[in-house]
Order: sequence, then C-alpha cells, then structure tokens
Amino acid sequence: MTGQASARTSSRPAEVGRAGLARVARGGALNLAGALVSAIASLGLTVIVTHSFSRPVAGAFFVATSLFLIVEAAASLGACNGAIYFIARFRALRAERRIPAIMRAAIVPVLVSSVIGATAVAVFARPLAGLLLDGRTAQGAGQAAVAAQLRVLAIALPFAALTDTLLGAARGYHKMRPTVLVDRIGRSGLQMLGVLAAAFAASAVLLAPAWAIPYAVASVVAAFWLRRIMKTDQHLVSLRDGEDRAGRRHRPDPGKPDASGFWRFTGPRSLASIAQIVIQRLDIVLVGIMRGPVDAAIYTAATRFLVAGQLANAAISMAAQPQFTRLFAVGDLAGAKSVYRATTTWLILATWPIYLLAAIFGPGVLGIFGRSYRAGGAVMLILALTMLLATACGQVDLVLITFGRSSLSLVNGLLAMVANIGVDLALIPKFGITGAAVGWAAAIAISNLVPLVQVAVAARVHPFGPGTLTACLLTTVSFAVVPLAARGLAGDSGLLSAAAVLTGGTIMAAGLLWLRGPLRLDQRMRMK
Repeated sequence: MTGQASARTSSRPAEVGRAGLARVARGGALNLAGALVSAIASLGLTVIVTHSFSRPVAGAFFVATSLFLIVEAAASLGACNGAIYFIARFRALRAERRIPAIMRAAIVPVLVSSVIGATAVAVFARPLAGLLLDGRTAQGAGQAAVAAQLRVLAIALPFAALTDTLLGAARGYHKMRPTVLVDRIGRSGLQMLGVLAAAFAASAVLLAPAWAIPYAVASVVAAFWLRRIMKTDQHLVSLRDGEDRAGRRHRPDPGKPDASGFWRFTGPRSLASIAQIVIQRLDIVLVGIMRGPVDAAIYTAATRFLVAGQLANAAISMAAQPQFTRLFAVGDLAGAKSVYRATTTWLILATWPIYLLAAIFGPGVLGIFGRSYRAGGAVMLILALTMLLATACGQVDLVLITFGRSSLSLVNGLLAMVANIGVDLALIPKFGITGAAVGWAAAIAISNLVPLVQVAVAARVHPFGPGTLTACLLTTVSFAVVPLAARGLAGDSGLLSAAAVLTGGTIMAAGLLWLRGPLRLDQRMRMK
C-alpha cells in the first residue's frame, strides 16, 4: 500500500494537508455543536429518570439500554467504519463507481444480523431480565417489567444498526450534517423529550418505548438523506468523466467491486467496535448483576460526565476520519501528522475543562441527580483523571485504523476488554462501583497507550507538539489551578466555587484568543 500511495503523492503535500485540516476544522466545529446538544440531552435524560423514578427503576432502565447498545454494536458488524473508509478512499482515488456495490455489501449483512439479534433479545428477554436483576425485585424493577423493556428495545435494534451504517456512509462523503442533525440533535433530543413525557405520565412502562422510537425515525431520515448525497455525487462524477473524455485524460480503472475485501477490512473493526462498546457499557450491566439496580443507577449517573467528553471525541473523529483515510491513501504522512496534532489540541481544549472540573467538584456535581447519588464521587475522580491521559493521546486508534492497521486495533480492543472484564469481576463484588471504575480506567489506559506506541512505530506520527502542550497548560491553569487555589483559600463555598470556574473560563477565553495561532484555532479562517 505504501509504495503505491507514494506514487500518487501530491506535488504539494503540505497544501493538501492544510486543506484537509481546514475541512476537519469545519466538520469538527459542526460536530462539536451537535455533540454539545447531544451531551445536554443525555444529561437531561439521566436527570429526568433519576428524579422521576425510584433508583431500582432507573437502574433497571440504564442496565437494559446498556445491554441494547452492546447488542446493537455487535449487530452493526462495524460496517459504519468500513463504509467511511472505503467511500473516502474510493473518492480520493477517483474510483467512485465501486461505492454502490460496497454499500450493498455493507447494508444487507447489517440488516440480517440486526434482525437476528433483535429476535434473540425478544425470545430470551425473560431469562436476560432475570440475569440482569440477579433475582432482585423492587418497586417496578421486577423481572417481568425489565423483560418487557427488553422486548420493546429489541424492535428498535435493526433501525439503530441501519442508522449507524447510513450515517457512516454519509461521513465517507465528508458530509457531517446528517450525523449532527439526525443523530446528535434529532435522535438524542427526541429521546429526552420522550422520557420527559414518560415522567409526566409517571409511567415506567413508557420509558423503553420513548427511548426506542427515535431510532426508527432516524433511520428513515438517514436513508433519504444518504440517497440524495449519492445522487448528487454521481452527477458530479458524470460531469467530471465527461470533461476527462473531452480532454482525453486518463480515468483510473475503478476495478471490480469486491465485497469480500470490504469485510476483510471491516471484520476486525466489527470485533473492535464490540470491544469498545463493551468497555463503555458492560460495567453498568455487571454492576447491575453483581450489586443490583440501585448501584447501577448511581454508577450510571457518576459516569454521565464522560458522555460529554466522548461525544466531543466522536465529533472530532467523525470529521477527521475521512481526512486521515485520504491523506494516508495518497501517502501524505506530513499532512496526516499535522491533522493528528491539530485534532489532539482541539480535543484537549474541548474535554480537559470537563474532566478537570469533574475531578475537583465530583460529589457536588452529582447532587443534580439527587442527594443519594453523591456516593459516586470516587468513580468520577478515577475516570476523570484517566480521561485526561486518554485525550492527550488524541485520535490514536483512528490513526491506526486509517493507516491500514485495523488488525492491531482489534488486538488492542480485545486486550482492553479482557482487562476491563477481569478487573471488574475481581473488584466489583468487594468494592462495588469503585471497582467498576478501576476496571474501566485500566481499559481506557490500555486502549490509548498501546496504539500510541504502534502508530509512532508504524506510521511515524505522534500527537505531541507545541499546540498540544499549550492546550494542556492553558486548560490546567484555567480549570485546575484557579479552582483549587480558591478552594484552598476559602473552602468549599458554592458561590466561591462558581466564581472560580467563571474566572477560569475567562482566562481560558483570553488564552484561546491570544494563542489561536499555536492552538490552530485560526485554521478555518486562513484556509477558507
């Protein structure tokens, strides 16, 4: 791959890399806006559930939806990542005629596997509910009620898997708006509104339908939007081909569509996606099984702050993935390195304030879910400190995949998953949700540090530079040094803490303006 790619390298690789970075900046900004809305909706949903329903009911609901997301990741077969990779690559190599066949190769297996998964969940809902509750029953969280939730969620499974694949294909065309509007804003917003309606009706029975129905709506909208994108692209390709023939320019042979090649690449990503969602969600399921739905509710609430950071990470990844694919396809390692460093800088700026404040003010923040949820303070501290390390590594797994090392990504994901499960099984029975947090932290560290070494060796790129160091220092001063200094001088006064955060935010804003060059925040304006 490297030899062929080198032959295609642009005569002006630096300009190609800068243009790609400008596109990432535009797509990343749009995705970050959507991620903010989605984070607010996710937090709002959790607050509504924890305040409107008992902890057993809330815990059972969180466990059921976590199980749904694990099964959905398995049923999606990683086709989303394969669609992004191949569509972006084919367009970079001017082989767009292969895209329709690749889309058929992606969608049909996803539909089949998701229907099988939905059927299995529906058929085995009762024993699954018994396993998740471990024989515990309390105030609306009995085995029959949880089984009913699982059956409703099973109906939404094919729609969720199809939505992921279709929106991934749209991102392969460098179209971020469908993901932002359909999934980040539309689906998550409808889920929050649906859960709010269930709360007003004081009906736990309506929780699962309210959470599931938006997936069906999203899949229909995504299908129509992708169809429009593909038609527009086909028209542009036809015009370009006509110009090539008129000018007697050679058009690359698109080759024979190869579904097996798609799945050879995507297969490892399927397992890696399962491993990733297991790392993110299995803790909640295991806590529910081993400690009961009450502890599962507290653990879910304590980990909600991670959602905001994960969504910011996903927002930048969605914009960066097609660019990394294109840059590696044409052999522009300098451009890929530039994009990697810039996106890591932006990721630190977007997420470190969240994680630093969560580590400092954890128990107080958890009070928004209810006084009893403050027990998750240690969980917030452990995971917040771990995520500072993880985000400093940037989009490291994405770089590894787009460089063509998806098998290494799979090995890393499985290693992290095994570590997560092993630590959980060892620590949850004795230490409860704190043990679950340690297990998740171990998995996060492995899934970032191991690929960091691999991309440095294989692709000769890394995320560290003046921009990333500047971002680390600016966020640390603004949201760690200032709040801790205020706490040391005047204690835990709520008013003083708010003033310290506001002061830190002001320092951060001034730093972003003053240091916009090193932080690459002027990228979009200069590259327009």
